[in-house]
Amino acid sequence: MTLLASQAAAQITPESRPDASAVIQEAQRMLESERTRTRTEQAEAWRLTERDWERYEALMEGPRGVWSPNLDPITALGVEARSAEERRRYAELLVQVERARTERELAFQRAYDAAWQRLYPNEMPVDEFTLRPRNAFRFTDEGALQARLTVHVAVNDCERCDSTVRELLAQGTQMDIFVLDSDGDDSVIRDWARRVGVPADRVRARDITLNHGQSDPERGIAVGSLPQVYPR
Repeated sequence: MTLLASQAAAQITPESRPDASAVIQEAQRMLESERTRTRTEQAEAWRLTERDWERYEALMEGPRGVWSPNLDPITALGVEARSAEERRRYAELLVQVERARTERELAFQRAYDAAWQRLYPNEMPVDEFTLRPRNAFRFTDEGALQARLTVHVAVNDCERCDSTVRELLAQGTQMDIFVLDSDGDDSVIRDWARRVGVPADRVRARDITLNHGQSDPERGIAVGSLPQVYPR
């Protein structure tokens, strides 16, 4: 045995080996530290305290997590508030967070709309990107509440589809139009929209959306049974 080998052997003794329990404890400490750091970051992202986040996690492990598995932290805490003061605090916090989110999304939406107008000024958007919620209802000029409609049509050999859409347009109805026989071709939908008189400005304003549709026999939506009109 060489001198180097004998020295190495002398250094590795039972006393010098790391204690297994100490190694496990250190690993657990590091894991808990990482969990704490992650919890802190998540809490800060929602403008919550660490104590808030711990309560949120506890709530989602109980019935609330079963009833509302996708509920955001602030709403979960607000729904399960233990006092009126706590409920008010979470309500105000959610308003602030939602306002900031909406401002960011609208800023990007405006940039997207401007880009579309710049790149495709003469085309109506089909299946367009949008972060804006499409309201299921709106008020007419007379103050009446009017539902937004979902309209399923075919562009070929369906005079009733054309006349139905024209009638809805004349009434100023907001609607999401789904074309079943477009074969995924945007130009087919655009040509049909021009033919029946869908105003491009209403499409750009999202009063009306143009979409590729598909059959749904269970709901009676098929090319041979169109048009089909439903409230959203």
